Amino acid sequence: MNRNKLMRRLSVVAALVGILVIAAGAPVLQAQPEAGTISTGAAEVWNGHSCPANVPVNIAGLGTGLGGYETKVTWPAGRFDNTAANVGITVSAYLTNGGTRSNSASGTPLLKAVAGDTVKFGDYSWGAGNPPGNMANGQLATVALLPTATCGAAALTMSETQLVDINGNVIGLTAQTGSSVSVFSRYDVNGVQSTINAADASAVVAKIGTVLGGPCDANYRYNVNLVQSTINAADVSAVVAKIGQLTSVACVN
Repeated sequence: MNRNKLMRRLSVVAALVGILVIAAGAPVLQAQPEAGTISTGAAEVWNGHSCPANVPVNIAGLGTGLGGYETKVTWPAGRFDNTAANVGITVSAYLTNGGTRSNSASGTPLLKAVAGDTVKFGDYSWGAGNPPGNMANGQLATVALLPTATCGAAALTMSETQLVDINGNVIGLTAQTGSSVSVFSRYDVNGVQSTINAADASAVVAKIGTVLGGPCDANYRYNVNLVQSTINAADVSAVVAKIGQLTSVACVN
């Protein structure tokens, strides 16, 4: 009787030892890497036109579908208008790309707050399904910043980013990276030098006769005197009158 009990106990111990040996020899499961990088893209703008620098906000490296986000963009003091009404945020359809979920209407984010030289914004989606497009690399939003009277590169930083999936679970964040906005003088129409010169006049000449589709369309930089909707000889003359002026610090307006 005692011998039978002892044999049963030994067999249990042997089985446990076997399990431990297998577990010890099994590969260790690695923790899942964090996923998701958010960044601003480079932008450029010509001062003095009341046209904004349209800065893209991009997402990449997601390991699961994005259901919502919030982030903060900061710029150097005094470089862009920090009046709340003049800081524009337009969200894309990324959160519902290819699916049936909904996000905020008309491109307006659900969250927007401007404080000092920063803007915090965010958007979320709701409804059934996880759209296949909302884990691809893409653009989440555009931040529109109106330049002030200083030319040169203005660095943007990102912080306080939170990403969640469609169930509200936090998605790990690998990086949040800023960029820069190049602000040029109104008369430095090609944005390639610190002194206004003949190359700027030639750039305007090449656009003579172009009708602007709006005050801030792709060719607004060549309408340097801002008095008509068609680029013409008066724009060339305006640039010529500024030849030789430096533009690297204070914009020539």
